[in-house]
Amino acid sequence: MLWEPSLPRAHRVRVREHTCICQNPQFELCAAGGLWFVRRTSVGASTGIVESAWVSASAANELWGRLLSGQAR
Repeated sequence: MLWEPSLPRAHRVRVREHTCICQNPQFELCAAGGLWFVRRTSVGASTGIVESAWVSASAANELWGRLLSGQAR
């Protein structure tokens, strides 16, 4: 999985689902401008916010499922 730095690409981003903030890293399934993506926030030695590619809803939901099941990082 390729993660890219988070850039302000849309005025409004809707977080559709998220993992618990007690976990590190934390993941958010987001939608903006008709596209979906996953945002990863890490805290600690490598603090930062990165995003997956902006893709269709079905592709993002597939990635989200793989992340939650431990099949993607």
